Amino acid sequence: MDEKLKLAADKIEIADVVYKYCRAIDRMDRELLESVFHDDSIHHHGEYEGPSTDFCNFAFDILAEMEFTQHLVGNLLIEVDGDTAWSEAYWTAFHRIAKGKESDMGFLAEHDSSIDEDVFVSGRYIDRFEKRNGEWKIAKRQGVHDWVRFEPANEKGQLEAAGPTASRSRQDPAYQR
Repeated sequence: MDEKLKLAADKIEIADVVYKYCRAIDRMDRELLESVFHDDSIHHHGEYEGPSTDFCNFAFDILAEMEFTQHLVGNLLIEVDGDTAWSEAYWTAFHRIAKGKESDMGFLAEHDSSIDEDVFVSGRYIDRFEKRNGEWKIAKRQGVHDWVRFEPANEKGQLEAAGPTASRSRQDPAYQR
């Protein structure tokens, strides 16, 4: 394959891994989340530092405290060198935390548990990817938090849609084929 086409294909495959991570987090899809990391992958994100397999448990414990989330990836810079690649993905995440939820985990520790709160967090995923057995996956992830903003939630924040609504599971319309 032409080198430029191979490079483009590699970058598309790597970007798909980043996007799958966001879907897995927002849909609480543990199987998909585990699939984006190599088995020996290392993860440092917020208070967590260790194997990515254990990060999945850490993340799902925090996510269970939220009503819904949405992670959006913006700028995505990918540099490929053979079967190793590095990426920097800018992200913004929205979280709804319900009144009464109390936790000492991550940014939840700052939540005002007397009200429903919307929490906006922005940061970057700094990743090292490795292509093993023909498949790109994350070998090392560093999550960088750039800023966070807490706001009291309002009733207008949840749409009463005429059509399908989001689900934090594989019942979400994105999984229907």
